[in-house]
Amino acid sequence: MDMVLLLTIILAAVVLANILARHITVIPLPFFLIVLGGLLAALPVYRNFELDPSTFALAIIAPMLFNEAQNSSRFWIGRSITNILSLAVGLVLVTVLAVGSGLHMAMTILPLTLCFALLAIVTPTDASAVNSIFEANPIAEEQAGILQHESLFNDAAGIVLFDLSLTAFVSGTFSLKLAVGMFLWEFLGGLLFGSLIGVAIVSARLFLIRYNDDTPIIMVLIQLMSPFLVYLLAEKLALSGILAVVAAGLVQGSEREKLRLTSSRMQLVTSNVWEIVSGVLSGTVFVLLGLSLPEVIKALHQSPNPDLNIFKLILIGVGVYLTKGLLRLVWSRYMIKRRVKSNHEWRDSLVMALSGANGTITLSLAFSMPNTVNGQPFEFRGIMIFIAAVVILTSLVMPTIFVPVILPTQDKAKPRYRWVKRMIQAAISDLLKEKEHQAEAQIVIDSLQQQLVLDSTPNFHLRRQLMGDAHRVELNTVKQMFDDGKISEDELTYYTKFLNLNNFSADEKIWKNVLLRIRFSLHVGRLYKDLNRAQEAFLTAPVALEEVYWREQFEKHGENILPIEEAGFNAVMDFLKTKQGDNGVETNMVKRFYRTRHRRINGEDVDMNIVYQMFMRAFHSEYELIQESLQNGKIDSALAEKLQSRISIDEMNYLQNTEVFRD
Repeated sequence: MDMVLLLTIILAAVVLANILARHITVIPLPFFLIVLGGLLAALPVYRNFELDPSTFALAIIAPMLFNEAQNSSRFWIGRSITNILSLAVGLVLVTVLAVGSGLHMAMTILPLTLCFALLAIVTPTDASAVNSIFEANPIAEEQAGILQHESLFNDAAGIVLFDLSLTAFVSGTFSLKLAVGMFLWEFLGGLLFGSLIGVAIVSARLFLIRYNDDTPIIMVLIQLMSPFLVYLLAEKLALSGILAVVAAGLVQGSEREKLRLTSSRMQLVTSNVWEIVSGVLSGTVFVLLGLSLPEVIKALHQSPNPDLNIFKLILIGVGVYLTKGLLRLVWSRYMIKRRVKSNHEWRDSLVMALSGANGTITLSLAFSMPNTVNGQPFEFRGIMIFIAAVVILTSLVMPTIFVPVILPTQDKAKPRYRWVKRMIQAAISDLLKEKEHQAEAQIVIDSLQQQLVLDSTPNFHLRRQLMGDAHRVELNTVKQMFDDGKISEDELTYYTKFLNLNNFSADEKIWKNVLLRIRFSLHVGRLYKDLNRAQEAFLTAPVALEEVYWREQFEKHGENILPIEEAGFNAVMDFLKTKQGDNGVETNMVKRFYRTRHRRINGEDVDMNIVYQMFMRAFHSEYELIQESLQNGKIDSALAEKLQSRISIDEMNYLQNTEVFRD
């Protein structure tokens, strides 16, 4: 139970951190995760929290690397294999040997093998850690491809070197012949074994697809189990479980090329599930770092050298980052072969150096170090985790500060969102031309306008103010009708009650919703002496029931609410036209409320087949705008793909929730 509670709290922390990072963009997401983890550590129940290192490689590293591998582009790997291997193997090996040796000279208390192990920990890069920076400061496509695929391969190289270094430290001896043999057995054996298991899993999945057994629950669960199965089997054979997982992931990525448009729903569901799993695992690692920091700091006091205080370890961590960053800068300048010549080679190399940010894999490797070595507490574990954490945080801060200075900044208005607004407005403009099925077209228009509302972050205080103004306009209109002798005093009284109740429920707050449900169900039960009708009234949304209820009440008194509502509705629409300019988003929200009320109270039954046609027409208008803009060179293919993806998602959402769009 305690573990379930902890996992729930960690997931809540991941959610909160992601929300904060979206609104405070100057601070990288991992910082929020670590701080929230640190706050958890302040709770008495988690004050002495300790991680089980053996679970990290299996539960965190294996699924994350599997997902990273299956999402890798074989086209880009083949096209840039020389540069990728240069950075992922050559640079990693040189960094571990050169910077590790320098670290041992500066910090003699840390054995040379552990210096190599520490550098192997901090060499894996995480391209996703700096993706948000490159959205505002785009880099060349070639650079982006190299960075993304380098991270997969240097993860593998770093993990193998880490295993070798740690094994040498535990055994107390180092044999070059044994190390090379172990490297080849783990590296090549792991890759070969993972490839074979990956082929078997893909073949099984394709067999199931061929016989229409490709339901998401079957296919997604098989894929989620794959990294754990591959890792455990490889470890049983004394092979590198991590490399086997990488190889299996690469083979799994080839499945999409074979399927293409086959089993599309399964592919979409799988992609979405893995996106969530990967995000949760990444966030969990950094929350656990914050949660474990007090214990890590406490472990520093067990250091063989009491002079190694936190301040000195921070300086050592920053020094390690700067040294390996300088080496990466020089390597990127002289060892990377560029297909496209650049006039800013040193600037591009500096961007490549800064983009070598460390992330989840680095932290996971640090936590995977054993608590004990040869039956004794591993006294260097706290030091190494702390230095690795400093390197990670420094590698996240540096690009956040300097990349925007080095690279030209894209328009802050974000053309993607401007074009989203344009394509929605194009669909609305097309539907406004509909004359034969205006009620059905208006349902679609209201849904599209709601998209504009959500994309533009409405001012709800202003919306409430507009609702109040519209309410007063309608009240004054009805009172004027009474003064002109067009309606009776009873009609004025009952319609005023209707408007006040309508205005009360306009903001759709939960407590008001419950209160109105109780009120309507009791009233209907007393009126009709029918328990079933009372129950039906309670289960019906008040905004859908009150218009019908008041229409029936007017009819029972021999009066007609429709002409009164028509006059009030027209007065409100005329008033809102004057507010459309600066308050378009909030005005559209109020208009949608009154249009829905007008349609319900008039009892207009909409034809869902026509609504479906109107939605298809709207999506087609959006597609046409994208196609025309792409042909005319107004947008590039990358932006067109993102816009088209949004339309496709909207289309799927409509098809899966058609009942929602009846009103």
